[in-house]
Amino acid sequence: LLERNKTMEIIEKENKFLLLNDEREKVGEIDFENNGGKLTITHTEVQKVLRKEGLGERLVLSVVEKARETDLSLGATCPYAANYIKHHKRELEDVL
Repeated sequence: LLERNKTMEIIEKENKFLLLNDEREKVGEIDFENNGGKLTITHTEVQKVLRKEGLGERLVLSVVEKARETDLSLGATCPYAANYIKHHKRELEDVL
């Protein structure tokens, strides 16, 4: 990640995580639903200027960690998150 992203903060709100910059402005978010034992990622978005810096992955991993902490499985209807899960099945096998 670039130096400027070290100050990025991810905070949890109801059914979403927000990515805030060092000025506490929202620069990304990930939305999910809790469908009876499964967290389904429905939308991932990062400001265009910050894409390709691993921030979408950080958001997905926030939901992965929530799934692990709450003993839920993970799924995605969001194309970005679904692709991430598809390419990281080994690391995520405990929540799939």
